[in-house]
Amino acid sequence: MIAFIRAHNLINIRKKLIILYLLNVSDLIFTLALLQTGYFEEMNILMVNVVQNPVLSIILKVIFPAGMLYYLYNRICDSDIKQLKFANIGLLISLSLYSLVNLSHIIWVMLLPVYCHM
Repeated sequence: MIAFIRAHNLINIRKKLIILYLLNVSDLIFTLALLQTGYFEEMNILMVNVVQNPVLSIILKVIFPAGMLYYLYNRICDSDIKQLKFANIGLLISLSLYSLVNLSHIIWVMLLPVYCHM
């Protein structure tokens, strides 16, 4: 695991981009599901109005990021070792933040039975 985290070769960066994308999509799924309960609010001020429209949510959280990550990967393919190192650091920061967001969603899902019985 540590080797995967530290590795900044193109293959591992591609895997990290895929994981980042999956975390992004799972964030949307968790958010939309939790909003339906009425016990949850969107905390991202940029997304508060967006999540009210599922089609717009899918465009901004599924389609647009896929295109951006594809573009980013193509740019990274032309990078030297130093740039790959920096890309890896940026990806690790992004993965950490999205992991925390998804972890908070999982905690909210686990707390739902407590709130539903109140």
